[in-house]
Amino acid sequence: MTAGDADDLKKDAQRLKRAFEEQAQDRRRMEQTVDALIGRLEQEERRRAHENAAQYRNRTSVAAQFVKGLRTKPKDAAFAVFIDRSGSITAKPFSAALDGAAVLAAPVCLYAGPREAEWVRGDILDPETRKNLFRGGPSSDFAPAVTEMIKTAAVNKLNGKASHFIVISDGGFHDYPAAKAEMEKLLRAGLRATVDFVIFGRTDTSMEFLSEQLAKEFPTRLRHHVVNGPAYWQGTEEDLSKAVQETVAAAIATRLNPSRNTKPKAQPTP
Repeated sequence: MTAGDADDLKKDAQRLKRAFEEQAQDRRRMEQTVDALIGRLEQEERRRAHENAAQYRNRTSVAAQFVKGLRTKPKDAAFAVFIDRSGSITAKPFSAALDGAAVLAAPVCLYAGPREAEWVRGDILDPETRKNLFRGGPSSDFAPAVTEMIKTAAVNKLNGKASHFIVISDGGFHDYPAAKAEMEKLLRAGLRATVDFVIFGRTDTSMEFLSEQLAKEFPTRLRHHVVNGPAYWQGTEEDLSKAVQETVAAAIATRLNPSRNTKPKAQPTP
């Protein structure tokens, strides 16, 4: 090997060394960038977890305050809540509906399109449970929900219990004949069932019309209640949640104690 060849090899080796060092520096910069990104994501996860926990505690506290306004549930009564989650129900009313259902600490069934009626598993006040419940699905069919009421009421009757159903919706649905037929089955089958419709801030809806029509034959078994309109149209989610909770609590208080028509109020926060 000549001296020139040795010099060339040395220069090549030095270039390779510099290239490796530059690559190592690039890797270190990439690692630092990734570490910083992971750090920010972990910080954001901790912040969200903290907010969710605070929100969960607040919702739990508010629901508990409304429950104090209700009389103790009789052992021979069973409750269930049916919530519309069709496309016309946006995140704000849907969340308020879940808050309203929490007042009863009862099973919750979500309904929307044809043949869709799904019972919720988990704590409906928990943000982790809630995040997969809102879908904004197709326009609602109400008959599948009523079919679930019939099944539920039949089981409750076998267990010696009357059934009290709360339906929370904006009042719209598209299968009126089928829904009316199912409601008539529920009310004529001797299942000891009552239904209260809680309607978001609207009057003259399909649900209100259904309630009025069937109430002619079953005057004490069906009632409809319109949630405070301003809370629905202009209020915050907290305003709407409170309005729904008050409406649900008042409806059930009347069912449990028909002689009184007073509205249970949330207890003041200590």
